[in-house]
Amino acid sequence: MSLIQGITEFTDQLKKESVQFGIIGGLAVFAYGGERTTFDVDFLIHSDNRLKVKEIAQKLKLKIVNENSEVIQFSGLVQIDIIFANRPIAQAMLKRLRQVGELPYPVAAPEDIIGLKIQAFVGDRSREFTDKGDILTILKNVPNLDLNKVKEYADIFNVWNEIKELQNRS
Repeated sequence: MSLIQGITEFTDQLKKESVQFGIIGGLAVFAYGGERTTFDVDFLIHSDNRLKVKEIAQKLKLKIVNENSEVIQFSGLVQIDIIFANRPIAQAMLKRLRQVGELPYPVAAPEDIIGLKIQAFVGDRSREFTDKGDILTILKNVPNLDLNKVKEYADIFNVWNEIKELQNRS
């Protein structure tokens, strides 16, 4: 099974169960002009849908490899990471989903992808080069980016100067 087939099976089930979802992570960066390969798919889903997500994964014979209040990671024919929108800031991201290019799945807004990438590299500095590379890709490829929104995210983690350095490279 290809990555796209696996995503489609999973997203078809999400739609069938009326679970709103958005693509985040490497595939979202790809949608915004990135060239990075990815071996999993990251979804943003409202935390109210945790039980439905687990039922869908069970139906598709996906196994839970990691679970906490923020994330469930599944493995099987396709690797899927679910990031749960537990807080209002993440739940607002679900309201800004959009279709991008030819990708048949809704994608988080580019500013929100940057915000999630900031959170990821601040939380685990070993991810810094990959996540900053993804941020730079979005800064280079997305015209009319709302830099005020990006600054809001950067200020949460006190990394606006690091983001400004990336912006200067774009």
